[in-house]
Amino acid sequence: MRKLIVLFSAVFMSLFLVACGDDGADNDVPTAEDDVEDNAENTEEPSDDDETVDDAVIDEEDDDKDGNESEQAKDQDDMKKMMEDVNFDDIEIEISYGSDKEYEAEIEHHDNRDIEAEIEDELNVEDIDNDLEAFNKLYPLVKQLEIEQGTDKEDVIKQVLDVFDLEDDYEEFEVDIRFDDGTKLSYED
Repeated sequence: MRKLIVLFSAVFMSLFLVACGDDGADNDVPTAEDDVEDNAENTEEPSDDDETVDDAVIDEEDDDKDGNESEQAKDQDDMKKMMEDVNFDDIEIEISYGSDKEYEAEIEHHDNRDIEAEIEDELNVEDIDNDLEAFNKLYPLVKQLEIEQGTDKEDVIKQVLDVFDLEDDYEEFEVDIRFDDGTKLSYED
């Protein structure tokens, strides 16, 4: 009887160890019953939670299109092509906050010459003279501006401050724009 109990215990312990052990491999062998369950799960109607997740994924993809990754120019040709998506050729922003605190940014494209871009941001201690680097930082912001030739001064000021994330307690504000048709406008406050 004792041998039977020892044998039974040994078999039980072996089965227990095998069942609890995990060697990191996927030891599940799919059965026909599993396939039926998987197909049934795939044909269920999506819940509100599923739609939210799908919408979030789509929104993240849209953010990538508006963000730096997809809006990065690699050379002058890219910069010129990208500037075709905005309604002006040149924009120069100069905002003074007094005591040597200024924000200056510009993108210039004169006819068949190269595009020049520059940022002098004394507020955030950032100075970018490299045309390509400055363009890639400015272009996504400039593209958000909805400034037309008839846009009033207050709207231009509000848009520039909002898009460039600048404070409205400036001492002097100036934006010069040359539109695609050659019209030049200057907004000063």
